[in-house]
Amino acid sequence: MDDRLRLIRYLYDEEVDESALARRLSDDPDLYREYEELAATKRALDDRPARRPDAAVVDQVVDQARTAAPPSEDRPARAPSHAWARRLQPAGAALALLLVIGLGWWQGDGTSDGPAADAAAPGAIDGAPRQAPTTAQTRSSGADAIPAWDDGEELIRIQRRIDRLQARSAPDRWGSLQRVSRP
Repeated sequence: MDDRLRLIRYLYDEEVDESALARRLSDDPDLYREYEELAATKRALDDRPARRPDAAVVDQVVDQARTAAPPSEDRPARAPSHAWARRLQPAGAALALLLVIGLGWWQGDGTSDGPAADAAAPGAIDGAPRQAPTTAQTRSSGADAIPAWDDGEELIRIQRRIDRLQARSAPDRWGSLQRVSRP
């Protein structure tokens, strides 16, 4: 490779072997002088402000290029392709579905250990004492025996009724009413 080309590549950070170039510059004073001249020229070019050509000149260049090019028929305009967005929609729906299923599974198996489950048992609303269901009324499924009277819709209806009763019997936000005596 030519030494001058190697110097220019080094000045524009394209030279990889800096040690060989440094050794060559230290051995040859003429090459080092040329390197200093090229470096000064590059600095002067880098320090110059960038100028934009006049708009008329740009228009003239574009017109000349248009007339110099062979005439060709333009293709019709097309809308940009959004195929990637169409492919992401089902993936997003599947991800949302998995998220809902995962949250449902994480929240529990549908049974409640809180006071609402105790209140929904038979006899809790009437005030009658609780009685254990008989063997004919229960379905045994291993360690977790589910009573035969356990109907999901009925429990939901009872729980809603309990919630309405509790809302009606909530203490007043303003406190109790007091009589005002008239003078």
